[in-house]
Amino acid sequence: MLKKKRDLIFISHATPEDNLFTLWLATRLKLMGYQVWSDVTQLLGGEKWWDDIEQAINEFTCKFILVITKTSLSKLGVKREIELALAIETAHKLPNFIIPVIIDDSEFGCQPYDLSERNIISFSDGWGGALGKLSKRLQRDNVSVGLVENNLGRKLEELSNHTLQVQQREDLVLSNWLNILSIPQKLNFYRLPINVSKWKETFACCLFPWFEWGGMLVTFATSEDLKCFLPRHFIVHEAPNLDLKAVLDRTPRNHKGFLRREIIKKMNYLLAETWHGHMKVLGLHRYELASGKVSWFFPDTEDYRGKKAFADIFGEVRKKLVIGFSAKNAVHWHFSIEPKVQYGLHPKFCLVPHVVFTEDGRNPLTDKDKMHRLRRGFCKSWWNDRWRDLLLVYMELVTHGKPTLNIEIGTDQFLSCCSRPQIIRTEYSLINTTELSVDELEEVIDIAVCEE
Repeated sequence: MLKKKRDLIFISHATPEDNLFTLWLATRLKLMGYQVWSDVTQLLGGEKWWDDIEQAINEFTCKFILVITKTSLSKLGVKREIELALAIETAHKLPNFIIPVIIDDSEFGCQPYDLSERNIISFSDGWGGALGKLSKRLQRDNVSVGLVENNLGRKLEELSNHTLQVQQREDLVLSNWLNILSIPQKLNFYRLPINVSKWKETFACCLFPWFEWGGMLVTFATSEDLKCFLPRHFIVHEAPNLDLKAVLDRTPRNHKGFLRREIIKKMNYLLAETWHGHMKVLGLHRYELASGKVSWFFPDTEDYRGKKAFADIFGEVRKKLVIGFSAKNAVHWHFSIEPKVQYGLHPKFCLVPHVVFTEDGRNPLTDKDKMHRLRRGFCKSWWNDRWRDLLLVYMELVTHGKPTLNIEIGTDQFLSCCSRPQIIRTEYSLINTTELSVDELEEVIDIAVCEE
């Protein structure tokens, strides 16, 4: 708002009832390159909110989008914004300044402020199609658009036949979240009778995850576990442990110089190392990504060849390959998972899917460019449901069909998590009425995810 140029789209809505829709709409308009103002994206707390809103509408707004529901027009804040918008529209002679949109089953012909005489856009039958109509309206009125790489507006134009629609219909969605059910609530600190570099070398082959902090070894494992890796005469000195529950409850504490965010970072590391160690024990093979992150895949052995049984999100038993061979490219392909840990009050693993290619069925290709080209070409026709099924059958094999995955991280100490990713029941469905390739769908989705 440094230059007084009318290039802003202002969204007026009822708070908090219409926050979800407004956040969705504001995000999509921003992805098209428009400048957008809404209280759910602009007001962060502590501002003189009405001064900000009045300035935004009076000086910078070129289009005033009014979100209409059965209750929104009765809100005092919305009424004030409408009255201000009407006054500005008249004073500055701004044609088509106010764009009303309806997102529920409100009637069109009985709107106050003469809104019924305006061209109202209905989002009640599907957000995707209505967004396309709104986009055309903004283009027709020459609303300025900034430079945005991978402009979503072009994607909407390509999908102008409304092949993607949002409908209010209950649906099941498979997430990539593997919820962690339990972990030890204490981190143990130990002082060892040898210098740090020496004990780091000694514990390089330790079965239990650990990290070094202030010259001490920090782990979930017990002192008896550690003695297995040291000469008998060495004495392990226990230091006060760390109460993880107190950390998560935000109890004021700065234990051993730790800040809360540092503890969370270290816990993410410990839990990721726990996963890596377990995958290695199971016989999976390691692949290091360009980012330095690690994913794990099944080698081409008799145990993993052929279609493997799993239950889909509806409980139906089906079969799927997790490894295969491409005669055309003369390579083996392997479905692979990279674990990303999110430690907190509701800890979980986020399972990121990859495809790894090998020539011998065991060792990943060393040519990174070839690996990337194969992935883009070989997996081009893989639809989202295939990725979903691959994730389910992968976890079925890792857990051997058990309801939970229990990984030992010390004597009688376990990391326990669900064996299947969380399934979410939603009130809305994304309906695809034509056969778009997975790349076309993922390109639109990836843009939104990266920008948000």
